[in-house]
Amino acid sequence: MTKSDRTWVEVSRRALLSNFGQFQRFFHSQALIAPVVKANAYGHGNGLVVKTLNHSQVWGFCVAYDSEAIELRPLTDKPLLVLSAWQPINLPTLIRRRIQLVIWDRSAAQAAAQAAQRINRQAIVHLKIDTGTSRIGTRPEALAPLLNYLKRQRWLHLEGVFSHYADSESNSLRLARQQRADFIQAASQVSAPLVHIACTAASLRLPIPPTNLVRLGLGLYGLWPSPATRRADRVRLKPAMTWKTRVLQVKSVPAGTAIGYDRTYRVRRATTIAVLPVGYADGYDRRASNRSHVIISGRRCPIVGRVSMNLVMVDLGRRPVSAGTEVTLLGRGAEADVLAREWSTIGYEVVSRISPNIPRYAAA
Repeated sequence: MTKSDRTWVEVSRRALLSNFGQFQRFFHSQALIAPVVKANAYGHGNGLVVKTLNHSQVWGFCVAYDSEAIELRPLTDKPLLVLSAWQPINLPTLIRRRIQLVIWDRSAAQAAAQAAQRINRQAIVHLKIDTGTSRIGTRPEALAPLLNYLKRQRWLHLEGVFSHYADSESNSLRLARQQRADFIQAASQVSAPLVHIACTAASLRLPIPPTNLVRLGLGLYGLWPSPATRRADRVRLKPAMTWKTRVLQVKSVPAGTAIGYDRTYRVRRATTIAVLPVGYADGYDRRASNRSHVIISGRRCPIVGRVSMNLVMVDLGRRPVSAGTEVTLLGRGAEADVLAREWSTIGYEVVSRISPNIPRYAAA
């Protein structure tokens, strides 16, 4: 971070490597691990994360969109897999750079094959099977004709077959077990080196074999997907992210003063207010208004008034704080799962919505 930074994110490389090692030991070498670095590595900075893990025993990296893979290709020679969507106009670039592509139906397969033929380079693809999320993917009952088509395509190399759990984080695993069985049955019809369905939550709660690749997402960053997934007896995670800012202004206000838009909060007694130069435009949720805390000099200070687009106010009470003092918005004492409960959301959203325009710095 620099003195000119209004707000910044620090990411612990040591925590990332520790979390990766925890999952390696938990899997007992039964599976390859592909860190998921979509959505700017869940807000942690995809370039920073790829550089940190590139020399570890990772299979490669997974992203959601083709633009993410193109951005990351100069940083790693390992496989990059696009899980969700690509634009046909980008197919020649993706194929030339050996970026692996999801295909979800015959039209997607045809587009990839035609682009590969035009540039005389085989496309590496993974077939997505929809086993219950009803997002992209071919339904198991429609698999046979698609496989017949793929067998005839010399311009497509079928590297993998995969699916995604719709419900692996809740207390009951009934639906997840059914999905797993459906996927194993469908995948048995596909001849591909890589077979993958497990995410962080599922990898902690369900057997990995006969799949051989785990897409490691939220757990890599030291966060538990849900209370039901916690395996502190076997896996000890370290949150990797700290989000900080600095106090912009400190002012004394008399009892009865209204704070912020819509005057939703009035101080009951004379107090000191600190103004912070962040807001919902940076990804600090408006639902934090009058309910969340930040950490200043090791103490929890409540947010008062509305979180606005660019500014947040906190009540310092009688604590002596000066402008320029460092403030922790997310991190020790203001953990992502705590903020998620206060904001009526999930930890995934808390971290991934932090603006990519905010600088990320590697920390110990």
